[in-house]
Amino acid sequence: STAQDFQEMARRLRGVLLSYWLGPRQSYLWVVTGSQVATFILPGEETLAERVRKYQSFLEDGLGDPLVSQDANGAALWQTLIAPAQKMIPQGAEVILAPDGVLNSLNFETLPVPGERWHYWIEDATVRIAPSLSVLYANRTERREPPPSVLLIGDPVSPGGDFPGLPHAADELRRVRRHFPPGASKIYEGAIAQPAIYERAAPDKFRVIHFATHSLPNRLSPLDSALILSPKNGVYKLYARDIAEVPLRAELVTISACKSAGARTYSGEGQVGLAWAFLQAGASNVIAGLWDVDDTYTPGLMDSLYAGMQKGMDAAEALRRAKLALIHSQTVARKPYYWGPFLIFTGRDR
Repeated sequence: STAQDFQEMARRLRGVLLSYWLGPRQSYLWVVTGSQVATFILPGEETLAERVRKYQSFLEDGLGDPLVSQDANGAALWQTLIAPAQKMIPQGAEVILAPDGVLNSLNFETLPVPGERWHYWIEDATVRIAPSLSVLYANRTERREPPPSVLLIGDPVSPGGDFPGLPHAADELRRVRRHFPPGASKIYEGAIAQPAIYERAAPDKFRVIHFATHSLPNRLSPLDSALILSPKNGVYKLYARDIAEVPLRAELVTISACKSAGARTYSGEGQVGLAWAFLQAGASNVIAGLWDVDDTYTPGLMDSLYAGMQKGMDAAEALRRAKLALIHSQTVARKPYYWGPFLIFTGRDR
């Protein structure tokens, strides 16, 4: 791929591409629009990693509110990672990010934009995450997706104390189901939501696949990361390595589970784990969680997501609007801990 190839992709997307590379002494940001390519030098990996760790800790304790506290680490990350490219990103633009290293653990949408009115960057852009720009460019071909339909798997029987029941999972599955035509959904829940049911359900026939369950990341062996489903004969894990072997044509796979985004980062591949496995299988987009997901507010977020898609929005914009509804609410769910875990990963440029 050449710079001109990426500019052509940016024109087709009517968006902006941001690609990061972290080095020990200095790091780099490449910004690609339909008309230009720009390079910016950033601090070294250790400096960025320290800021990311502190900001993530602030968000994940559940109490952090970057807009109220005007968090210094979050603002510094925005100033370092986004501000250099700000003049090249129109308001409301679609942005495709290709992070590197520790930046894969950061939801850029949660970064506070300092100024007269502090706000989250999600208010300025619709963001998708790509493993790398070259992977995205390689998967630019058109293809036919199945008609509107959904495969729902979740609310499993607990296989043990490490994976307690999810009180709101059944409600989530029903909220999602109602946004699809009658007869266009298939649901497996409770005791029948077993690992073997996934392949038997012929997932390549569905436009959307939605899981509501626990996940178990495996950093040492990322393809042994698993979705936790109902046990049968002692088997209750649907492994990433098995998911990657089952072909898909889905527009969207949603993994409504804690820490389902990925287990380990590899250069050029992004976070390898469950989300990566579904992209490898052929899904165009995967929504997955970076950190622990709150079971109380997730059903409402998913309801809003699929309501937006039912109105004709693409998955990225529908997810963004669902998050903005929480941000602008007067509830505790306005904090990034509740809406920030979910990111949309893409393996195709459309």
